[in-house]
Amino acid sequence: MKYILLSSLLFFNLHAEIAIEEAWQRVQKLNDGLIASKNDVHRAKLKQDSASSMYLPSVSLGASYTHLDKPIGLDIGEIVPVKHHELDFSEQDILLADLRVIYPLYTGGKIDATQDIYMAKVNESRSKDKMKKDKAFLDLIKVYYGVLISKSLYKTRQEAQDSLQHHFDNAKKLKEQGQIAKIELLNAEVKLDAAKIDARKAKHKLEISTSALHKMIKQNNTPSSSLFISDDISSQSHYADESAENFAIIGVLDAKSQQTLALIDIKKAAWLPQVGAYANVNLYRDDSVLMQTMPNWMAGVALKYELFSRSDRSSDVQAAKLLHSNIAHLKTQAQEDLRLLVEKTYKEMLLYKEEFRSLSSSLALANENYKLREIAFSEGLSTSLEVVDAQVFLSSVKTKRLNALYIYTQKISQLCVLSGDSEMFFKILNNAQEIR
Repeated sequence: MKYILLSSLLFFNLHAEIAIEEAWQRVQKLNDGLIASKNDVHRAKLKQDSASSMYLPSVSLGASYTHLDKPIGLDIGEIVPVKHHELDFSEQDILLADLRVIYPLYTGGKIDATQDIYMAKVNESRSKDKMKKDKAFLDLIKVYYGVLISKSLYKTRQEAQDSLQHHFDNAKKLKEQGQIAKIELLNAEVKLDAAKIDARKAKHKLEISTSALHKMIKQNNTPSSSLFISDDISSQSHYADESAENFAIIGVLDAKSQQTLALIDIKKAAWLPQVGAYANVNLYRDDSVLMQTMPNWMAGVALKYELFSRSDRSSDVQAAKLLHSNIAHLKTQAQEDLRLLVEKTYKEMLLYKEEFRSLSSSLALANENYKLREIAFSEGLSTSLEVVDAQVFLSSVKTKRLNALYIYTQKISQLCVLSGDSEMFFKILNNAQEIR
């Protein structure tokens, strides 16, 4: 059975190993969702760059061709007695080309506000990108350390199977020698069969978790980082304060708040005049009298003020202010919720850390108890049921200890994400005590 255990574990170590930091780098680089999110940030930045030219003049080249039913002219026959009494001012076909320039001088702050909206949308897309990164990071921690836990659990199940196999072999010999009853041998056999089933289930779970990691990092590697326990953890208040300012959702709400402030300015601009300079340069005209009378260029200033609008401008401003107020309330509520979530996560982290340490002492007791029961059974001083119970208890302690360590690791990663700094996880890991 030991050969089977070694072979099984060797099978899962055939692939090159990968540390959690490197795995996270691969996820950031190769995850399709994160790539799409980065593209969203780039697209928002391009729109912001486009809006930065709104204060520049608009220059356009225009051309037109017009065919008249007859030339524009004047009948001068009654004034001047000539043979041809029709005076043409234009040709029947008119071709024009000009260069137009429009330059905004004053828009009531609308251009500045519009640029602020595009800048805020860039910040929003960055915060949303961070939210997606945080989720991907937590998923990786869950899967990566899930492989380590599954591997340890499989090893525990195999060790339990080996122990119960050894116990069954001893019980079989003792039964043949007439030292124990048949019921004790049957009990040992039943527990051995159950241990084999548990081992197969653990192996299946390990295969599934390993496959999930391979798909996530898009490479067939096995984890090289270890489970850990750390005493280098900041205070609960530190994580709470950091989360209230730096958690990704706060960044999204701040960006939304910036947009609504700019929207208020845009709505207020509807009450203000619009002033712009313009110029027009004739590039081509024909030789007709009418065309020759047109100036070569013109320039001026235009003002537009809307006296009456079909929309209620005052209501538009108030609606924008209410939207800004709602976002402020949402941010306050989000910060309160985050403080509660940090408190819950922090206390659970401490709870599972304490549970792991308590179970470490229980593990030593369970190991010693099993050894004593096995020796006593071989000497006829203990029953098979007592040996099996000792082994079940030992496996149970190992499993609970692993589970506590796994959840503890996830709580650490959640605290880092909540505080807005997932990279803090690696700093904690580098100064932590490895658990193998």
